[in-house]
Amino acid sequence: MEDIELIPDEEEEAVEEEGANRTFIILVAALGGLLALGICAFVVWAVLLAPRMRQTLEAQNQAIQATNTAVAVAVAETATAAAQPTATHTPAPTDTPTSTPTRTPTPVPPPATSTSTPATVEPTATRQPSKPGGEGVPGTGVGALGAGVLAVGLLILLVVVRRVRRTV
Repeated sequence: MEDIELIPDEEEEAVEEEGANRTFIILVAALGGLLALGICAFVVWAVLLAPRMRQTLEAQNQAIQATNTAVAVAVAETATAAAQPTATHTPAPTDTPTSTPTRTPTPVPPPATSTSTPATVEPTATRQPSKPGGEGVPGTGVGALGAGVLAVGLLILLVVVRRVRRTV
């Protein structure tokens, strides 16, 4: 009766469980390292890259503002020059009853205008804000229906993986 074992060998089960635990610990360590790497990347972005991006955006805004000001000044100068009346030469009347000599008026020269032409300015694209009224953010995601389908799909995947894991 010594050949029949009533108690299963506990050492074999312990070795199998320890192997599964080792795999789990390795995976947790890998995910922890990935999380730490992501946090480090975010900190580098926030400290080094975000201020540069902000400065670049401010420089672009200043360039656009300067261009807009130059265009407005050029338009104002053009409108002012066009609104100035020009002097016309009026000839002296020829049918005068008296013999006294008349002075002929001297022509008034036109007002001096700037001879420089404004520089050609290329229009720059500006961002248009989204319209209020519940349209949401257009073209940036999967939408409410897509998010619902993804959530249901992930739940189904979770249930299937749990069942497969229990059978193995």
